[in-house]
Amino acid sequence: MKHFLILFTILSLSILYSCTEINTEVVGDDYYEGDQIAIVGYLSNFGAVANIQKTQSPLNKNNDSRVIGEAKVELLNAANDAVVTVLEKQDEYNYTTPLNFIPEKDQSYYIKVSAPGLSTVFSTPQKLIDRSPGIDSVTMKIEETYFQVEDPTVYTIFGKPRSIWFSYFINNGDSAITNNFSKLLYRYKSDLYDYSGGNYVMHTKPHFFFNLGTGTNHFIDIPAIVSSGFVFNDQIKTSETVEYKGTTYQVIERIESVIIQSVLFSSDFINYFEKVNEYLENRTDPFSIMAEKIPSNLSNRIGFFGSLAITEKEIVLPTIKNGSVVIDF
Repeated sequence: MKHFLILFTILSLSILYSCTEINTEVVGDDYYEGDQIAIVGYLSNFGAVANIQKTQSPLNKNNDSRVIGEAKVELLNAANDAVVTVLEKQDEYNYTTPLNFIPEKDQSYYIKVSAPGLSTVFSTPQKLIDRSPGIDSVTMKIEETYFQVEDPTVYTIFGKPRSIWFSYFINNGDSAITNNFSKLLYRYKSDLYDYSGGNYVMHTKPHFFFNLGTGTNHFIDIPAIVSSGFVFNDQIKTSETVEYKGTTYQVIERIESVIIQSVLFSSDFINYFEKVNEYLENRTDPFSIMAEKIPSNLSNRIGFFGSLAITEKEIVLPTIKNGSVVIDF
């Protein structure tokens, strides 16, 4: 009986202890140091870009906004700590340098961000990359196409759309280019447009803007010949209308030129994105832990300010209806 009482007491204490452990709430206050400024941005040969947000505790239940309403974003020369320009707000999160500012090749720059109620954040200096992903040639394969439309009269008035396969080539025989990202911008009457899903949307931000704050890039080894291709239709709907045989039609014009952008990222910037990717993949596995912290060159260790080189080539579209065009640079 004595042994039974001892065993009963031990079991009771074990159950009580277990219940206490189960009901203990994890609050996270021991590792979250309060809201801070988070930055992902870059210096390029055309200007600087910064995505500015406010951090949140992972246990936040209110889903508070990450928007920092009154952020002041400055670019400074590391040689004398002088402010060279103030970045302009493009939307809730993104800031860019004015179009009239061009960084100098032999200078180092760093970013400074301040906001009411939050600690000011600095980055370490960055310089422009001394090499660029030069574009050697562009090939365009053009084919006049026909789409089933409710009123084919539009083809009589404005002509058929052209499907254009646009590809570029970079000779990387010296292996100077270790990573590459590319995109196209489309020009019509001096305005720039993005193309997605068969539609053109006006590009309202500076031409050197790449939105790195909404995701991460994954880089692979770059071969000796870098090539990439894009397909688009050249017709764009305008805001104007025209009367034809008693019917009003929305005027359709053609894109005038294409700007191809080839981008090279600095090695430290690539390393940052690779570590972010590893972290995002790692956290989905319940049997894994984060092996190392995500690298940062910011004073509060949240985010990164990198460097990249942009090569641009603008190609005026030919007027032919069908055929191939090769342009060497």
